[in-house]
Amino acid sequence: MTTVTPNPGKILYLALLTLAAMFLYHSLARTPSCHAKQGKGIEVVIADSSGERVGLYEGSYALVIGVSDYTAGWPDLGSVPGELNRVETVLKKQGFKVIRVMDPDSRGLKRAYEDFIGRYGYTSGNRLLFYFSGHGHTRKGGAKGYLVPTDAPNPRRDEQGFLRKALPMNMILAWSRQLEARHALFLFDSCFSGTVFKAKDLPAAPPHISRATALPVRQYITAGDAGETVPARSVFTPAFIDALEYGWGDLNRDGYVSGTELGLYLQEKVPKHSRQNPQYGKIRDYDLARGDFVFQLASSGATVTKPEPSRKTTLSVSANVAGARVLVDGRLVGETPLGDVSVSPGTHRLRVEAAGYDAYEKRMDVESGRAVSLYVDLSKAGPVKARLFVETTPEDARVRILNIGPAFYPGMDLDPGRYHVEVSADGFETEKRWVSLSAGEDENISIRLEPVKVAAPAPAPVSRQPQGAFANNLGMKFVFIKPGSFMMGSALSPSEVVSRYGGEEKYYKNEHPQHRVTLSKGYYLQATEVTQGQWERVMGSKPSRFSNCGSNCPVEKVSWEDCQQFILKLNGMEGTRKYRLPTEAEWEYGARTGTTGAYAGDLDGMGWYDKNSGNKTHGVGGKAPNAWGLYDMHGNVYEWCQDWYGDYPSGSVTDPTGPSTGSYRVIRGGCWLDLAGCCRSAIRYRLEPGDRNGGLGFRLAFSPGQ
Repeated sequence: MTTVTPNPGKILYLALLTLAAMFLYHSLARTPSCHAKQGKGIEVVIADSSGERVGLYEGSYALVIGVSDYTAGWPDLGSVPGELNRVETVLKKQGFKVIRVMDPDSRGLKRAYEDFIGRYGYTSGNRLLFYFSGHGHTRKGGAKGYLVPTDAPNPRRDEQGFLRKALPMNMILAWSRQLEARHALFLFDSCFSGTVFKAKDLPAAPPHISRATALPVRQYITAGDAGETVPARSVFTPAFIDALEYGWGDLNRDGYVSGTELGLYLQEKVPKHSRQNPQYGKIRDYDLARGDFVFQLASSGATVTKPEPSRKTTLSVSANVAGARVLVDGRLVGETPLGDVSVSPGTHRLRVEAAGYDAYEKRMDVESGRAVSLYVDLSKAGPVKARLFVETTPEDARVRILNIGPAFYPGMDLDPGRYHVEVSADGFETEKRWVSLSAGEDENISIRLEPVKVAAPAPAPVSRQPQGAFANNLGMKFVFIKPGSFMMGSALSPSEVVSRYGGEEKYYKNEHPQHRVTLSKGYYLQATEVTQGQWERVMGSKPSRFSNCGSNCPVEKVSWEDCQQFILKLNGMEGTRKYRLPTEAEWEYGARTGTTGAYAGDLDGMGWYDKNSGNKTHGVGGKAPNAWGLYDMHGNVYEWCQDWYGDYPSGSVTDPTGPSTGSYRVIRGGCWLDLAGCCRSAIRYRLEPGDRNGGLGFRLAFSPGQ
């Protein structure tokens, strides 16, 4: 019989191991009920480089916001929804409960942050991640950054309107200081100034996980700096996903990706594939800048307690009015604040109502297994409105209400009172009439205009009459533009433009220097913008935001690249290679028709802009043409030109075609939502070739003999 002598060290080791296992068992046995009840977040216990264990998070929550469908002059970002699907997936793998908000307006964007912070921001053990994908903007010397919601106008056209709608970074900084959560990371797939949080001395290498990691922190990462633009397809978001999915953000190979590592990785990776330079740092507050956000990788050995995955599809609704009734498909499901009510996947009609407030109604598509959270801002009910209808002869006469700002449209809701109605049309006497409206009633009036009586018609400027006309097989009409010379650019200084039309000087500097341009050969220019009907016949699609406007309305929401595909197909259908976009010089020469002022005539009579458009596009050719016979050169939709964007030359040029290469293409002419100053003959702007929005279209050109 062999006698085994016990090893005291081994016995002590086994005893300690048993005690540790019992402690871990009892610890975990106490926590699942809490996590199962919440169904949110995870608890992570990590080991630092010295081997001791540091507890970090009790719950993990992410607010993911995407803006792709802009309505007030910013290019749409069509790739955002798909990119955020991947962000949501990778965050769920990290144990986050994800709250997703798509295409919020200004109120919705602010409420999304406030509602999320109100729910999850005041628990000290929480880990919070905020992800925004959309446009950003910087103003006033590159110090003030803003997030752009769907309804914020482009500040180049309406800076005051932009400031009323956009969400300033200073507000996000204020929210971050109010948080009780241990760690908060803000990621912005946007370009704006990061100086509000950019640290003076950034680490050359990321620190290892330590006890200091668990200290509070507020970290920020943006996709680019001031003056940079968001590309049509993001580089920042895929790089963020790869950093976590494949562990490429784990720079010191310890099994974790810290917020600092993520910032360093993105700052090195993104500029290799785009013109963006990510900015990152911590809040300038010592007490909130000592820790570091942590993502754990599968290889880290972290202890992770995950809740059972929920397959329930739920809806939660909060509002600015407590006790508002919430109805889904006409069935009362509760009152606000309403939390996690089970709904079936599919399309539902939501209605939120409260006495003394206008009801809120929305159709929602709810995906299976998704928790949908919605904030509703109910407006106080105003006085009962009246509606006004004006029947005119001729039918296309223009109707204005002189004592209010908004543009008239048939059946518009108006407060009870007296309104000064003006009806006008080219070739007819203008008539004005006062109309009284009573609450809750429809008022229909009929106004017939009398033709202007003149001794003889004024002779047309013979030198500018179209010398020829052409119509192709699709009915596209073209007029011939004779060769000649003109002064290209603005005769007004930027400060003079601002004093007359508003805006900021920086948006008008690219109209200078004014210089003489000679076009040595005549060319044909399409009489109208390409219509939705023409686009559909060639491409078989309906891309326009205002698709219900009709087949004679200009096609919009098309990129420069889309236009090239249209031209390629049209040339194939016509058996030719002649169609193209006009050069920028051809476009302005066609718009000016020998004039030297802001417009080729009366803007109200020739173009659709913010004062008369009713916030939408209109059928082409609905206004007066210029002397060449070209319609809608001022307003309705911006028009792509063939040129790369660049600075104007300082001297005279002949047949210019713009720079040989570049990053942006030129757009001209202004659109339906622009101020009058942005519809001038000289106005020019730039967009990336892949950009699209609801104010962006084109017209075609070709040269004789092609």
